[in-house]
Amino acid sequence: MLAVFEKSIAKSPDALKVSGDSEAASALNNGFLATHFATLHPGSVTVNLGSSGFMAYSLDKQNPLLPRLFAVVDDIFCLFQGHIENVAVLKQQYGLNKTANEGIIVIEAYRTLRDRGPYPPDQVVRDIQGKFAFIIYDSSSKATFIAAMTGRLSRKAAGSLLLHSRKGASSHPREG
Repeated sequence: MLAVFEKSIAKSPDALKVSGDSEAASALNNGFLATHFATLHPGSVTVNLGSSGFMAYSLDKQNPLLPRLFAVVDDIFCLFQGHIENVAVLKQQYGLNKTANEGIIVIEAYRTLRDRGPYPPDQVVRDIQGKFAFIIYDSSSKATFIAAMTGRLSRKAAGSLLLHSRKGASSHPREG
């Protein structure tokens, strides 16, 4: 999975910035990074988001226990990898049909956060149990929502939740 956004949409980590080189080639301007990804992963799919960036994914060499999915609902794009353990509960909570997959579920969780806020992002994602990572791009508001979960967030099991949204980033270690 690869997502590259224009710097006004999502800021890059300092470790990826080239210091002192204001003439550095942009991955968006010349399309090099998208082309390179497609070369390395034949059969990959690249979704051009216009001047905002692009998202790309490939189904080759994926772990069958942590599958990759791509979903789009109402101009909200989602790259998802992993599995959700409480799929049935979340489908019922968000009023989704039986065919909805994990990508659709996290889009609905994002829409709940966006439309029914003001909920902190971790409150919405904490309802999702499993091992996953996702990148959401909302083209209507030009916002990103990125999360990764390892393990469960509970008093009994270890886990951590990393979030990034257009408002900032935070880490939420397990309780207890």
